[in-house]
Amino acid sequence: MQLPPFEYAEPATVGKAVSAQKSSGKFLAGGTDLLVAMKAKIAAPDLLVDLNGITRLKGVKRDNKSKELRVGALTTLTQFQESPLIQEHLPILSQTIALVSTLQLRNMGTLGGNLCLDTRCTYYNQPSFLKRRWEPCLKIGGKICHVVKKKDTCYAVYSGDMAIPLIALGAKVRVAGARGTNERDLRSFFTGSGVKPNMLKFNEILTEVCIPGLPENAGLSYQKLRLRDTVDFPLLGVAVFLQLEGNQGKCRDVRLVLGAVGPGPQVVEEAPILMRGKRITSKLIDAVSRAARKMAHPVDNTASSPRYRMQMIPFFIKKAFNEAMENIKQKL
Repeated sequence: MQLPPFEYAEPATVGKAVSAQKSSGKFLAGGTDLLVAMKAKIAAPDLLVDLNGITRLKGVKRDNKSKELRVGALTTLTQFQESPLIQEHLPILSQTIALVSTLQLRNMGTLGGNLCLDTRCTYYNQPSFLKRRWEPCLKIGGKICHVVKKKDTCYAVYSGDMAIPLIALGAKVRVAGARGTNERDLRSFFTGSGVKPNMLKFNEILTEVCIPGLPENAGLSYQKLRLRDTVDFPLLGVAVFLQLEGNQGKCRDVRLVLGAVGPGPQVVEEAPILMRGKRITSKLIDAVSRAARKMAHPVDNTASSPRYRMQMIPFFIKKAFNEAMENIKQKL
């Protein structure tokens, strides 16, 4: 399949990239998602603004004062994985990258691009000639959801991997636009809308991801359900950040985040309410899993049934907690 015609710009600075963009255009990073969508006629931007010439958007640095890691949005997933700073200070994230697609795609795909992935749906992600069989859906400006009938909400699924563990860590993102640069929690970067999953305007760029270091007695885990252990998007993602109170084994802080069960990452708010100040037991994890299942509402628009994905939530939550606790034990 060939790409549709488009104009092309290759600015050398963020300011020039922002001023060059227009509402009918797209920013190009690794292109592993956008170019596929263009070939399938799912996306047809009039202009591509290639960000790869902006060197300051690449690389990993550590802020000596805050101890947080600052990762340029155009850092490829492979560069992120192999960064000595990531391997030294957040090795679990380096291991997590191996769960994202294939080596070839990680060599091209960027951290910012993974965070900015569009939502997916079995109806929407069809070549244009196949979509003619159906009335236009909400995601392409229609008035119907083909998955959940009689609803005026788009249920397309956000299937990015990296947002889930990064939200669990409390990461922030920096966004540049015509009005300057602002910083916000990564969690608030997502809208929860299947039509438009993030808050970026057409002329705004995600420039940097700021990741706090793991505190003492803390661990992180990301678990992923997929059909094949290589290229597939997640059918379910579960991330757990867990911090214990010294050697007492009681929970000091916890964040539980679900992915691929809705239009955006979902933070299980009840997890810290149920767990803080208590010892981590199988019974307690089961209670948190029940709370997570109540808030998750997968629908039939991926490669697996909603029932199966719901059944897997407790299993993967338990795996994530066990790995997070094992990470803590290894540090003691």
